[in-house]
Amino acid sequence: MKNLRPETMGILERVEALSGRPVEFKPDSSLTLRATLQIARSGAPAHILRYLPSNEPLDYWVAYQAGYALRLFELPPAQRFDFAGTGTAAGDVETLLRTGQPLSEEDKATLPEFAQMAAHWALLNLRSYATGMRIDQWLADEHPGLGDVQVAGMDFLQQDNLQLLSRRFGSLSVPVPLLAPVAAYALFADRLLGKSLYAIPYRAAGVLEGGQQLLAISDSVPADPAHDRELVDAWASAIGMNGWYTWVPYKP
Repeated sequence: MKNLRPETMGILERVEALSGRPVEFKPDSSLTLRATLQIARSGAPAHILRYLPSNEPLDYWVAYQAGYALRLFELPPAQRFDFAGTGTAAGDVETLLRTGQPLSEEDKATLPEFAQMAAHWALLNLRSYATGMRIDQWLADEHPGLGDVQVAGMDFLQQDNLQLLSRRFGSLSVPVPLLAPVAAYALFADRLLGKSLYAIPYRAAGVLEGGQQLLAISDSVPADPAHDRELVDAWASAIGMNGWYTWVPYKP
């Protein structure tokens, strides 16, 4: 892909060297993310990096996605796992939404759809931010040349995450415990970037305590890739997401 900085290309070259497979670039105007890296599985010849065509620099998004791949391939093959839902999350979210609040007939009608959406967000945020905070710290520590695009990218993610606080279907909203990962990421972003504003909306919404708990867990678990599953599991236990996912051995 044209216009990536040499530092970003160097990160991708590390992915290729560790995995033994090239990274192919494919523009994709349908993406909701700026970039996503599809890891080669089941004999696929290459990793596919899809990116949203844009005039803005994509280096942060590419480097961030590559960070997940590096953390996978830095592990011995026997320790490489994929994260997969078990299909139980939506039912548990429905139970959370029914508990402690009367539901109108309209709410009952939309409950299954909203629960499915909330479960999807919860699983995505659990997996993404527990490890993603490690990646952001690594980028800041080892790739300061990407600092300007990292600041812009993290700010974009913070603004995007705020939508979860106001997401509504009738009177239904995302259960407070499931907002803990995005609250933790806001606290982390404030700390990493020397700010104090990202956590403010979560404090106002009464969900910051869960984020503080998850950030404390992150600080207590070693930051090397060998402990990524331990970290995700500890977050899940704190939130109440046990049984919502499983770890599947990675198949090259």
